[in-house]
Amino acid sequence: MRFPHTARSPERAPVRDRSISATAKGAGRFGLHFLEMCAVMCLGGGLLIVLFFGAAALLGFSDLRQDAPALSALVIAVLLAGAMVTWMRFRRMEWRPTLEMAGSSIAAGALLIAGYWLGIVSESALVPSVCGLACVAMIAVMLFRIPLYSSSHSHHAHAR
Repeated sequence: MRFPHTARSPERAPVRDRSISATAKGAGRFGLHFLEMCAVMCLGGGLLIVLFFGAAALLGFSDLRQDAPALSALVIAVLLAGAMVTWMRFRRMEWRPTLEMAGSSIAAGALLIAGYWLGIVSESALVPSVCGLACVAMIAVMLFRIPLYSSSHSHHAHAR
């Protein structure tokens, strides 16, 4: 059976969903979101970590990282998650993506602690690796919500 050929008019031609510039803009926003969140974790979390271990030293735990490396890694993961939750809620993000992002830090810490207990991660690498692995885990979580993290911050505002 033969079908007559019909030419498409320009208004009926298929249209790409997004232009290349819109895609590039979205990728740029995704990258900026990632860098912003890494900065929050490394700077904000880093400040909290210094304060925590400084307070521990004042209380007589002079080298908690050496004496209790698994506990130290867990504390660092929680402090990184706390910095992330604080920043994301300040930016008016919904609770679900906020908790997913914070969970990535906790999961990274738990994974490293498990690796330490199994002898895969050395004691000297355990504590310094938490922030780096938390950033990698964070990007994995972000990839599940590309539309959210590739859009502008303005849509995060919601009624309080």
